[in-house]
Amino acid sequence: MIYRLDKNELNLDESGIKYGFIDGSIDFNPTSPEGKFARKEFLDILSEDYSYEVKQSHGININVLDEKFKENAKNRRSFFDNADADGVFTACKGIALCIRTADCVPVLFAGFQGKTAAVVGAVHCGWKGAYGGIIKNAVYMLANKFAIDADAILAVIGPSICKKCYEVKEDFLNLFLNQNSLNINFFQKKIEAGKNKIFFDLKSYIKNELVLNGLNCRNVFDINKCTMENEDFFSYRRNKTDKRQVSFISITMSNL
Repeated sequence: MIYRLDKNELNLDESGIKYGFIDGSIDFNPTSPEGKFARKEFLDILSEDYSYEVKQSHGININVLDEKFKENAKNRRSFFDNADADGVFTACKGIALCIRTADCVPVLFAGFQGKTAAVVGAVHCGWKGAYGGIIKNAVYMLANKFAIDADAILAVIGPSICKKCYEVKEDFLNLFLNQNSLNINFFQKKIEAGKNKIFFDLKSYIKNELVLNGLNCRNVFDINKCTMENEDFFSYRRNKTDKRQVSFISITMSNL
């Protein structure tokens, strides 16, 4: 199943964008035997020419695809880039940019010139990448590489672990407080079963980073699905799975 925001909340069809978050019906683990077949099924569903994935190393690097990518891809419809990156942007049509997650936060970007999509991007945000500044890098890329104004950028946050399920340790909390004391707002301390526990709101931290880097809060959307609570999605924290769901975005003139 493909999840999107309700069209009354966000309708990107007329701008020439396909996007979505696929549940556990397709396993996008690049090392699994099923992965090759999953990617073919994925492209058949989307009716796109290519899919592109970054290696994903919980870092802050972002790749850019231009028209040379299609020349280099040749007959490879599914392209996996071993370069160290956790995000990718392109102004090219017909390339589904993919991010794999199983609790981390997929963030899909669209940059507009007028009412038309000029660039799209997909970013993998684990806590390390978010803490390290991958959101800042993404917005900088849109502004400087593609000349997109911050007010013309949309961001959609996909299925990921929610604040009720993301338990962390004291040293994790201290790491974020050392970065900025105001980060305390993204943590909650509770007593459960007689034990002191700390929970982290990664999605709110990422939303805050988007706004701090210039996005209008009204242009930041959240699909509001927790991967750990919802068994339709893969969750590493729930059962240590090696399976991964895929989030995607592309520029195209056809609709799903």
